[in-house]
Amino acid sequence: MIVGLSEDAWLRVDPPHPGGLFKRGCLDGDDEYPGMTIGEAAAKLGVSRITVSRVVNEHNPVTLNLALRMEAAGWSTADQWLKHQMAYDLAQARKRLNQPLASAPAVLRKKQLLTESVAEAA
Repeated sequence: MIVGLSEDAWLRVDPPHPGGLFKRGCLDGDDEYPGMTIGEAAAKLGVSRITVSRVVNEHNPVTLNLALRMEAAGWSTADQWLKHQMAYDLAQARKRLNQPLASAPAVLRKKQLLTESVAEAA
């Protein structure tokens, strides 16, 4: 099962915590996939239940080690998990610094303006 967002998801101003993505994509079941418990995921990853729980409940980040274990388990790639974590961390740092979107990099402003113009056109 591959968990991920579109390629430009890292441009989002308020990206989700990767633990939530992990929960929805790997733990929660659907019609095709029955899902698993935190304990089962921990056993599959070779880490403690507490480690998985803290990531899933968005208290801890997806670390390099955990990303590699998730990749080995077939849950997307380590690169993708780390991109999600970096995007989340960067957005949180901008919030802490109270950096408005206008002073964010031009690519973010351009993306935001494009999104607003599409919404206005609809």
